[in-house]
Amino acid sequence: MKTIEQFFALLLAVALVLSSCKLDETNINPNVPDDVPLQTLLPPAQFNLARTLGGRVFRYTNIFSQHLRGTNNQELAIENYAPDELFVGYMWEDLYAGPMITLRILIDKAEAQNAPHYAGVGKVLLANALGVATDIWGDVPFSQALNPENVTPTYDPQPFVYEQIIDLLDAAISDLEAGESVFSPGNDDVIYQGNLNRWIKAAYALKARYFLHQSNVSPSAVSQALASAEQGFSSGFDDLSYRFLGSDIDANPIYQFYQITPNAIISQQFVLLMGISDPRFEYFIDIIPFTGGESKVGPALGAASSPLSFISYTEQKFIEAECLLRGGQLPQAEATLQAAIRNSVEQSTFGEVSDEAIDNFVSGFTFNGDFEEDLALLIRQKYVALFTTAEPWVDFRRTGYPAITPTPGGATAANPNGEIPRRLIYPQFERLLNPNIPTPLPNMQTPMWWE
Repeated sequence: MKTIEQFFALLLAVALVLSSCKLDETNINPNVPDDVPLQTLLPPAQFNLARTLGGRVFRYTNIFSQHLRGTNNQELAIENYAPDELFVGYMWEDLYAGPMITLRILIDKAEAQNAPHYAGVGKVLLANALGVATDIWGDVPFSQALNPENVTPTYDPQPFVYEQIIDLLDAAISDLEAGESVFSPGNDDVIYQGNLNRWIKAAYALKARYFLHQSNVSPSAVSQALASAEQGFSSGFDDLSYRFLGSDIDANPIYQFYQITPNAIISQQFVLLMGISDPRFEYFIDIIPFTGGESKVGPALGAASSPLSFISYTEQKFIEAECLLRGGQLPQAEATLQAAIRNSVEQSTFGEVSDEAIDNFVSGFTFNGDFEEDLALLIRQKYVALFTTAEPWVDFRRTGYPAITPTPGGATAANPNGEIPRRLIYPQFERLLNPNIPTPLPNMQTPMWWE
C-alpha cells in the first residue's frame, strides 16, 4: 500500500534542506539533520533521486539522444551544444547536494546502528546516482566526496568510479541478505515497502547495466552482465521505480515540466524513428493542440502519476538480449529481444492493446545473422522503449546506434566538431573553486572511458 502521504510534510522539509547546499561552498550541507532516524532519511532520498532523474537529467540527456529538441532557455542551449556552465551546476547539485548526500548519511548511520538492511537499500540507490553522474561527466568526485571535512575532493578516474559502483552493489546485496538487522525498512520505503528480495533483484539488474557499459573495454563484461541479469528482475512488477501519487506536491517531474516550463518538445527524429504504427506511439507521444504538430511526453511516461524508472525489467531484457547476441546465441537473443519489446508495449499501453496486436507487432523483430544489423535493430528498439531515461545516450556513445543526426551548427567552443556530445562540461563552481578538477578540461567530444 502506498504510504508516502504519511511522510510528506517531513519529506518535503528535509528535501528542501538537502537540496539547498552548493558543493562549492561546503561539499556537504552543514544543516542536514544527521540525528534524524533512518526511516525519516529514506523517503526524501528516494523522492529526490526520482525528481533528479525526471528533471534536468531527463531533459539534458534526452536532448543529446535526440528524443527531445530544446526550444528555449537552457534546453535551447543544450540543443545547440552550448551549455552554460553555471546552469550545468544545477544538475550537479541535483545529484550531489540532494540524494547522494542523504544516502551517504543514511548508509553511515545504518552501519553505525547495525542496520544492514537500510545500508543495503542506500547503497543500491547511491550506486544508481553515482552511475548517472559518471555517465554524464566522466571523472567525478566520490571517494573523497560527501565529506564535510573535504571541500575540494579529488576526481576519481571513471574506471575507478565503475569499480566503486560494482563494489557498492555487491556490498548492498550482502547487507540485504543479512540475517539480522536492528532496523529494517518498512512502509517508509516508498519504492518496495521493505521487500528486501526485490531490492536484491534491483542490485543485480543495476550490476548488469554497469557491466554491459564496459563491453568495449573489458573482455569479461558481457558474461558478467548476463550472469547478473539472470539474478535480477523476474517481471515488470519488480521494476525499480518511484510511483508518484499525482498530487500537486507528489507529481511526476516530467509532467510538471510540461505544465510549467515546456522548453523542450519531442524531436521529429524520434517521432520518425518510432513510427506511428508502433502501438506505443500515442502513449509515448502527445500532440500539443494548435502547435502544428509539436508534441510532448505522452501519458505512459508524462502523466502526473506516471512512475519514474530507475531501472526496469524491460531494460534488463534488452541487456540480456545484447549479451546473448554478442555471445552468438542468436535464437535466444531474438526471443529475449521480443520479450523486452513485449513488456515495454504491455506496460506502456495500460492493457488497451490486444494480445493479438502485440503478438503481430513483436513478431516483426527478427535477427538475420549479420551482427551489426542485428545490434542496430536491438539498440533502436531499446532507444524507443527507454524513452525519458539516460540509457539511450549511453547506448549511442558505446555502440553508435541508432543513427541519429546532430543538431545543425552544433560546433561550439564546448563541442568542437559539432557531433553528438560524448559528455557534459563541468560546472562553473567546480572549475573556479576545486583545484582537483581534471586538467586539461575535457570538452564535450572527449570520449568516455567505456567508449
